[in-house]
Amino acid sequence: MAKEPLTRGHKKKARTRQALVEAALRIYAQKGIGELALKELAIEANVSNGTVYNYFRTREEVLEAVGLELAEDLSRQISILSEAVENGAHRVSIGIRVFMRKAEEDADWARSVIRVFQLDRGMRSAVAFNLRKDLQTAKNQKLFTYECEAAAMTLVASVTIGAMTTIVDGLAAPNFERIIVKMVLMGLGMSTSSADKITAMNLPRQAEAPSS
Repeated sequence: MAKEPLTRGHKKKARTRQALVEAALRIYAQKGIGELALKELAIEANVSNGTVYNYFRTREEVLEAVGLELAEDLSRQISILSEAVENGAHRVSIGIRVFMRKAEEDADWARSVIRVFQLDRGMRSAVAFNLRKDLQTAKNQKLFTYECEAAAMTLVASVTIGAMTTIVDGLAAPNFERIIVKMVLMGLGMSTSSADKITAMNLPRQAEAPSS
C-alpha cells in the first residue's frame, strides 16, 4: 500500500523537530549533555517553551532523538558507500573512516557524537546493527578470526570513538586514519599484509544522482 503524501502540517512538524535536534546538537557540543535544559533548547532553536514540550518532555527524550538522528544519518552514509562492496573487512573499514573523516570536517558534530554515543543506548544499538552484519560477513569470508563477536564490536566502536576524540583534540598523527584502520583490522585477526591491502583502498565514491 502506497504511503500517503505528507501534508503541509506534517512537513512543518518535521522541520520543527529537526530544528530542535540540531539545536540540541549545538548545545551538546558546546556544554555537554548534562547541561541541556529544555528552556535553553527553546532559546537555541528560536521557538517557544511550549513548542519544545510538544516534542520532548524530558532531557532524556531529547538525547534519544539526537542519538537516533546521528545513527541514522551515519548509517545511511556508510550504507551508500558500502553498497557495492562485498568484502566484509573493507565494509568495516569504510564505517571507521566515515566516522573519522566526519570528525575532521566538523569538530562540534564529533563532540556531540562522542558524548551521545556514551550515554544513549539507542544510538549504540542502531550503529551496532550494521557493524554486526559486516563483522559476520568478514568472518564468513575467512577474513576475520576473532573469538567473541561482542568483543569484536567493542574493539571497533571504542577505537573509533577514541580516534574521533584524538582528532577533535588536534592530536592525530600523520596517516592517523590508515594507522587506526590497520590496527583494528589486525585486532580482528587479519594479517599485516591483508590489513595493508584494505587500508590502501580508497573510499568508494557516492554514486551521483542521474541528471533529469
